[in-house]
Amino acid sequence: MESLASPIVGREAEESVLSSFVTSPGGQALVVRGETGVGKSALLKHVAEQAAGAGFRVVRAVGVEAESNLPFAGLHQLLHPLLTHAEQLDGVHRVAFDVVFGRSRAEAPSVMTLGTAVLDLITVAAAQSRLLLVLDDGQWFDAASTAVCGFVGRRLAGSTVKLLVAMRPEASSGFESAALPVLPVPPLSEPAATRLLDTRHPGLDPKVRRRVLEEARGNPLALLELPSYLGADAVEHTFGMLSGYGLVPLLDRFQQVYGARIAALGPALRAELLLGALDGVDAGAVTGLPGSARYRMRDVDEAVAAGLLDLDPGSGEFVFRHPLVRSAVVRSAAPNARRAAHGTLAQVHRNDIERGPRTWPPRRSTRTRAWPQPWRRRPRQRPGEAVPLPR
Repeated sequence: MESLASPIVGREAEESVLSSFVTSPGGQALVVRGETGVGKSALLKHVAEQAAGAGFRVVRAVGVEAESNLPFAGLHQLLHPLLTHAEQLDGVHRVAFDVVFGRSRAEAPSVMTLGTAVLDLITVAAAQSRLLLVLDDGQWFDAASTAVCGFVGRRLAGSTVKLLVAMRPEASSGFESAALPVLPVPPLSEPAATRLLDTRHPGLDPKVRRRVLEEARGNPLALLELPSYLGADAVEHTFGMLSGYGLVPLLDRFQQVYGARIAALGPALRAELLLGALDGVDAGAVTGLPGSARYRMRDVDEAVAAGLLDLDPGSGEFVFRHPLVRSAVVRSAAPNARRAAHGTLAQVHRNDIERGPRTWPPRRSTRTRAWPQPWRRRPRQRPGEAVPLPR
């Protein structure tokens, strides 16, 4: 297989696995799983280019959230370029495609019947050239299409068809239970993250560079885009504006992803996350001021399932999965909710000298003080009136 120079930084291990996946004999399926912005789409694009150079026919599809509730919408997108080969199938399988794609009003076929029809279709299409099916954002495939793709992916052995699916680790996706091999894509290592940042943003202000590395936590998308939000012209303004929360500006992509997950939670759970976010609960190990404790979030299992929180194995406390999740929680909250959360935290830390509530402005003393004699104000003298002597 022709080797192409990869522009992807720090993904040598993942690229090696994907290269073996494409060059190995026989058909198989593989799920590439990782968080938003971790570089799944870049890996899929690179592998698709390699496969095309090796003589594969590459068919691409992208899951769309707006179609996630439309039965077989994802399957139609994936198979549409191949439907011309349906004429070579038997009558039963042609009818199955006509029904699920709206050409017939007959009774909908079972997953097994439709899955067998899809297997026959892609086998016929792969007779001319090897076939690579690439599906990005698989978490947005509708449930019916996901079930069929899982059925097909488990039965590709002996064919020349490869199925490659990229998705975020969301429990709601049917690919989680499809029993297909999984390639996890973790955040970049610290050396790789530093190399990527210095390559794409050379000469970055040291203060901004350090902050970007801390907040990105190895996420390539954050490493590439955060510097423009914390540029030299906005350094003082940005850090001054956000110093109270210790947050960075939230990228549009992360706001869309994390904001949607937060909005799907109930009001009580959103309030609990806000308390943790405003009290400084970060991603990773729990840290805090000496002699003080952070707010312990409770009853947040739903937020863990949504990919917003993790459980710190050292302390047993819940922490945010990524610093940008904390930013999304604060920015998704209404001003009244923030004020209420600050009031709650003030009571939680009322006995903490460093973090407890403070009264501002300071109260005036109730003690009566006499003005010093040299500074005692003299009464105004009226015309023709004697000046009274000081007592």
